[in-house]
Amino acid sequence: MQLTKVILNNIGAYKGVHEIDLSVSPHNKNVVLFGGENGAGKTTLLNSIRIALFGAFSYGFVTDNDKYYKHIYSLLNKSAITAGETHYQIIIEFNEVENFKKNLYRFVRSWNNNNGNVKESFAIMRNGQYLSEVDKEAYHSRLKEAVPPELFNMCLFDGEEISRIVNDNKLSDYLKASARVLFNLHLFESLEDDLTQYLKQAQAEKQLSQDEEAVYKLDEKILNLYKDYENNLSLDREINDRIEELNEKVIQLKKQFDLNGGLIKEERESLQTKINDIEFVRKQNSESVKDFIATTLPLYINRELLNEAAIQIEDEHSFELHDQLSDKVTTNKLDSILSEIELDSSSSKVDKLRERLLQLVAQPDIDLIHRASFSQRSEVQAILNKLEKINIQSYVNSIEENQRLLDEAKILRKKIEVNDSTHDFREIISEIEDHSQELANLQQELIEIEVARDALSEQIGITEKERDAKKEQLVAVEKNVNSFVMASKVQDLSKKFRVQQLQKKLQHVQIEATNMLNELMRKKDYVTAIKIDPETFDVTLYNSNQHEILKDRLSSGEKEILLLSIVWAMFKCSRIKLPFIFDTLLGRLDKTHKQTVLSKLIPICSEQVIILSTDSEIDQHHYEIIEPFISKEYTLDFVISEESVSIHPHYFELTHEEVKQ
Repeated sequence: MQLTKVILNNIGAYKGVHEIDLSVSPHNKNVVLFGGENGAGKTTLLNSIRIALFGAFSYGFVTDNDKYYKHIYSLLNKSAITAGETHYQIIIEFNEVENFKKNLYRFVRSWNNNNGNVKESFAIMRNGQYLSEVDKEAYHSRLKEAVPPELFNMCLFDGEEISRIVNDNKLSDYLKASARVLFNLHLFESLEDDLTQYLKQAQAEKQLSQDEEAVYKLDEKILNLYKDYENNLSLDREINDRIEELNEKVIQLKKQFDLNGGLIKEERESLQTKINDIEFVRKQNSESVKDFIATTLPLYINRELLNEAAIQIEDEHSFELHDQLSDKVTTNKLDSILSEIELDSSSSKVDKLRERLLQLVAQPDIDLIHRASFSQRSEVQAILNKLEKINIQSYVNSIEENQRLLDEAKILRKKIEVNDSTHDFREIISEIEDHSQELANLQQELIEIEVARDALSEQIGITEKERDAKKEQLVAVEKNVNSFVMASKVQDLSKKFRVQQLQKKLQHVQIEATNMLNELMRKKDYVTAIKIDPETFDVTLYNSNQHEILKDRLSSGEKEILLLSIVWAMFKCSRIKLPFIFDTLLGRLDKTHKQTVLSKLIPICSEQVIILSTDSEIDQHHYEIIEPFISKEYTLDFVISEESVSIHPHYFELTHEEVKQ
């Protein structure tokens, strides 16, 4: 699927009709770039694409209902409602290859508003022709099955959502849900659910033998145990969320305790800023002095000895040159040379010439000690040159400055400390203590939940063994294969296939994700392997020594890069081709990671990439990086006087000419 056009009519901040070309060409220009400040309509554009494709299904509703229409009503342009407009519309056009033929689809989703009573009409066109009701329902059902909203949502990389997943340690849950849809495992789960319903019906109609009913009851027991296990996990997550919430409250209370210390906020912050600046300078001075002491000072102290060594090395070099010249320039060779050029080659003149040549390279009267190579002589001379340029007084000044700054910082800290101690913060302290007590209770509750979960896990294992043994007996007794045995076999086969398919896919994902992560991360080859547990989807990182790298040691930006790498790898291994949409994704990345995402990931992550960005995320520097891949670019500007979005065919004020300058 590749989006080609979206048309908004009185939707959100888009008053009136707005048509946006989303097509990309040629293939190496796969980016459509949108710029806009907060509130300019970027998120509305995203939601409109999703609603146009899936309608009520995008909100989790099977059919249109009052709740869905409430969502739609909140999306309609308020100025148009006030003006009495009755017609609102979203149109999305996209290409899809079917049976080796590219078809152009146009989804037209319209709403009529009658005093807050919203009704929807929906039509589909294929290659310019409207589909009949039967064909429309058939195609839309197939689309929702092939590209369910959950899968489409995976292509929408919302910066805030990604940040929440990273900060709340929800990576495993996110990957588990993603793999289920991306690798089509949900289809097999649906088959297993259907077979379970069939077996329930057969039991209700008393069509099962005594052994079959025993197996069925054990299956039900296992199902209930798994439900209890899931409830246990859900409660575990709720408690962890509550713990995180309380920790956040404690942090905020401590900030309040710290910031309301009696000094006005600005004055206290000014003092703290001065302290931070002082500590920054002291740290730089200390590191400079430490580096000098650790590397250069020993050489500086022994510079006279080093100079003597350099002279000795140079004399040895002259000595060796003299010996080499003496060996090479023999009387026979000189006699031969003089004869060739027809000069007098008497023995006395040859000896005299050789003596004069050897005098050109003096032979010092020394003992050979070092026998240094050319690179070693150069290194010694380079060290001597460096030592000559050293200003010792600058390091002395740094030490004295550090002491002065330390005294100054003590005075500033004392001011804050004295001020804070003069105010009563009993209520804040009491609230912190209450939260701390609740945290302790929740931690104890987590331990009890984990014990209960272990017991459930053990009970599930025992019951599954009992069920499997019953099934083996049943198959052995039955001479003819009946529907119950067949259904059970299909269920078991489906489950085994899901496990094997998932393991196979994850092996490819791990390899691709590791390669992409090393392309994107600033620390090259820091992570040499990524392992994803096929049951829990816990992600484990390893270095070149096969030692585990704790994910907590990664920065938020590095965790975000990790998530992007794994999701990209999952899409690549699934071979599903959908547009990738990035909504304010780069705001939490540092400069280096922004550059690698824009230069390494964006060009290859999909045949079509839509980026929604602010000018602080993609500035002129980053625009230059992505500009070769841009097919279309727009700026969304909310005009207050018109209460509507204005769409400009360029990215903010960055024109191609300005960038090239």
